[in-house]
Amino acid sequence: MSTMKLRVVIVTAGSVLAMGCGEAPPQKATAATIGNAVSEAQLTTVTLSQEAFDRLGIATTVVESTTVAPTRTVGGEIIVPPGQSLIVSAPVAGRVVAPDDGGIPQAGARVAARQPIMQLIALPPDRDLLRTQQEVTVAEARLRQAQAEATRTARLFADRLVSERDNEAAAADLEAARAARDAAVAQQNMMSSGAPLDAKGLTPIRIAAPDAGMVRIVHVAAGQAVAAGAPLAEIVRLDRLWVRVPVYAGDASRIARGTEATVHGLAGPMSGPAYRASAVAAPPSADAASASVDLFYEIRGGSGSLRPGERVGITLPLQAGTDRALVVPLSAVVYDMNGGAWVYEQAAPLTFTRRRVDIVRVVSGKAVLARGPTPGTTVVTDGAAELFGTEFGPGK
Repeated sequence: MSTMKLRVVIVTAGSVLAMGCGEAPPQKATAATIGNAVSEAQLTTVTLSQEAFDRLGIATTVVESTTVAPTRTVGGEIIVPPGQSLIVSAPVAGRVVAPDDGGIPQAGARVAARQPIMQLIALPPDRDLLRTQQEVTVAEARLRQAQAEATRTARLFADRLVSERDNEAAAADLEAARAARDAAVAQQNMMSSGAPLDAKGLTPIRIAAPDAGMVRIVHVAAGQAVAAGAPLAEIVRLDRLWVRVPVYAGDASRIARGTEATVHGLAGPMSGPAYRASAVAAPPSADAASASVDLFYEIRGGSGSLRPGERVGITLPLQAGTDRALVVPLSAVVYDMNGGAWVYEQAAPLTFTRRRVDIVRVVSGKAVLARGPTPGTTVVTDGAAELFGTEFGPGK
C-alpha cells in the first residue's frame, strides 16, 4: 500500500500558506509596525517659569463631584407668540404710493416705530368715471373764470381803479381754482388707469409702522388700488419669541416647568449662543400621531439671530431625582481645532498637563463632564487659553 501524504493549503487575506503533515506552521507576519509610539499624555505637559506664571495670571480651582439636576435635550420650533404680529390695514379705499423718503419696505426689512412704510391716495366714494369727468370739466371752467377775473383785476389795479386787497383776493381765487383742477385731473387719472400715480394736487394718507419690528409680508405694490380695511403689510415684533416644544406625553409630567430651560443650536448646548427661556401658559395642543404634547417657552429680549419657523434645540430640566457628575467652571475648558474639549491639570506648582474632557451640558456657567479628571484635581481657570497658546503657538 502506498503512503498518502496530506498537504493542506491555507489561504489568507495576505498570503497562501502550504502545510504538510508533520511540518511546523510558519510564523504569522505582523500587519503593521508603529515606530516611536508616544502616548497622548506625554505630549501635553507645559512647564512655565515663575515670570511666565505671574505674567499669565494663572488661577486654579478643583474639580467637583456634585449633584446636578437631570435634563433632557429635545427639538423645538421658534414661533411668534399671539399679539406680536401686527396687521397694517387700509383706513379707506385708495391707491397705494411709495413714501416720499424712499420705496415701500420689502419683506425682511427692519422698521422703527412710526416709520412711514407707504402712502394712500383716497378714492372718492362714488367711483363713477362719468361723474369724475364732469368734476374735471367744472374745475377747468372755474379755473378759466378765475384766470379771467385775475387778469381783469390786475389791469384795474394797475390803473388804480381797485384796491390792493381786491387784487390779492383775485390772485388767491386763481390759485384755489388751479389746485381744484389739478386734484380733479389726478383723481380721474387714478381711477381710469393702473399706471404709476402722479399725486400732484392730492393729499396722501401717511401709513406708518405701529411698532418697531420686522416686515414679514407686504400684500400690496405701488399703484395698486385697495378697498377699505384691506391688509397692506404684516409687521412682527421680535422682542419676544416662543419656542414650541413637542415632548412625549409620558414624559411631560417629569418636566420642571418652574425652572428655566436653555435654547441652543440643534447640534447641542455647545454648538452656538444659548438663550434662557421660561415656561409660559398657552392654549393646549398635542399630536396624537406622534403621542406628543406641546410645551411653550418664551425668550425675552436678546433673541439674537433666531427667526420664526427656525428649528432649535432646547435643554429641559427634569423633576425626578438628581445625578452626581464632575463639574468644572466653563472658563477652564479650551477647544482644539477639531472641537475637542480639554482642561489643564496642575501637576506641580509650575507644571500643567492637558487632559481631555467630554462635556454633557452647561449649567449656570459650569460644564458638566461625562469624562474628566478625578474629583479634587486642581485645574486652571484663568489663563487656560493662554496655556493653550503657549503650547501650540499663537493663532491655534
